Amino acid sequence: MKKIILILVLFLSATSVQSQCSFLKTVIRPDNNEIKYFNPKPVIRQAEYEVGIAIYKNITSNEFMLNISVLFKTMTSQKLTNKVIIQTTNNKGIELIPLKSESMVMNQRDIAIGLYKIEQVDLEELNRYPLKSLFFYLEDNLKGSTITENNSILITELNCF
Repeated sequence: MKKIILILVLFLSATSVQSQCSFLKTVIRPDNNEIKYFNPKPVIRQAEYEVGIAIYKNITSNEFMLNISVLFKTMTSQKLTNKVIIQTTNNKGIELIPLKSESMVMNQRDIAIGLYKIEQVDLEELNRYPLKSLFFYLEDNLKGSTITENNSILITELNCF
């Protein structure tokens, strides 16, 4: 009986990861870099804004990046600046350096998008432990909060690579 339960749990886990991986998208940029990525999933919902995150991987250079998307609800649109600070359930603080930041309008809503480089040591931490909190800078003002949903999203997405 224990073997049947174990096999069922392993099957369900594999099915869950495979279904998540089916949402992996690919784009080849004009500079011939192949990027595989996920659409952001919400991790923080506040009255003023919502935050979604996703993993991007540059297949050409084998670099991982974290996408942070901030949807402005009641506050004025601002640009992501400076680093991102992540706390995992392992109580390790991670700081990611910015690579790119843009502001845009999507579906008549203001959004700030930032890409942050993930170093190998940080990648191992993010692949092993769920998220606890996420902090970022909007126009050099620190924002962020405790993760309220999808705290294992990075583990799930990293397992697709």
